Amino acid sequence: MCGENCGCGINRHHWHHRARMDVAFPLSLMDVEEEVKTLEEYKEALTKRLEQVNKRIEALKR
Repeated sequence: MCGENCGCGINRHHWHHRARMDVAFPLSLMDVEEEVKTLEEYKEALTKRLEQVNKRIEALKR
C-alpha cells in the first residue's frame, strides 16, 4: 500500500492513505472525528518531541 519512502508502516500511520482509497465513498462524520482526534494526538506528541530536541540543542550549544 505504501511506497518504500513512506515510513508509515513502521509508525502505523496509514490514515493518510485512506483519503485516496475512499474517493467513491466519502468518510463518515465519525471517521472524520476520529481522524481529527488522531491528528491532534499526533501534533501533541510531535510538539513534546520538538521541545525535547530544542532543549537538547540548547544544552549542546553551551
